[in-house]
Amino acid sequence: MTINKNDANTAAVRDALSAVRNALEKEPASATVASALEQCERLELALTQFHTEGLRFASFTLLRTVNRAGPALGEAVHSATLQLKTALDSAGYPH
Repeated sequence: MTINKNDANTAAVRDALSAVRNALEKEPASATVASALEQCERLELALTQFHTEGLRFASFTLLRTVNRAGPALGEAVHSATLQLKTALDSAGYPH
């Protein structure tokens, strides 16, 4: 019996996404934070719908938004985002 790697690791991706969302919610309100939170919602929806292209687009945009913000976002956001990237890689999801 072969286990789908994506299915086996989806919980880890959801947990990592939740950590990113929680870290973002602790940041001061800004356009960057609002944009990143919107991408978190899109990524959650893509995971729920098993929509690979939506997942790729939302994860790419979220990662790019956080990276471009640099020090404007706290270390907790950057750390959580790195963990999300690792979880996406482990699950075989494109980003």
